[in-house]
Amino acid sequence: MVYDRIKQQMMDTLPFVRLLGIRIDEIGRGTSKVSMPEDPKLNNHLGTQHAGALFTLAETASGAAMAGGFAELILGLRPVAKESRIQYQKVAKGATRAEGRVPGDLAALKAELKEQGKVAFPVEVDIFDAAGTLAAQVQVDWYLSEKRAS
Repeated sequence: MVYDRIKQQMMDTLPFVRLLGIRIDEIGRGTSKVSMPEDPKLNNHLGTQHAGALFTLAETASGAAMAGGFAELILGLRPVAKESRIQYQKVAKGATRAEGRVPGDLAALKAELKEQGKVAFPVEVDIFDAAGTLAAQVQVDWYLSEKRAS
């Protein structure tokens, strides 16, 4: 399945994600589910998940959702995270998970990419802690363009 290939490619090419123990659990058509274990090395001074670890979890979820939305085209694209915003809601206790989604019309985004050779769009991510508490909401703006010949 193409989503499994994307998951494997991402895990093979993102050593920082592996360092944090982040796992891409599921990729779908513009969606993703990603998780990060409870590990004292990922904690802050309060003993809860560090903001930087949470951001990396969210950015990974956004990239997985973006790649899932453009699965049949992704190998020919150059994706770049252009901008991001994070709103922390509550401290994240224990293991965390993130759910990413492309909120726009994927067909319209693909049509713009085909017509313009590039497209920019947001991906929304919710982060939950082990108890299911919403810990943060994140938006990552992605910019996709066709790969240039080397």
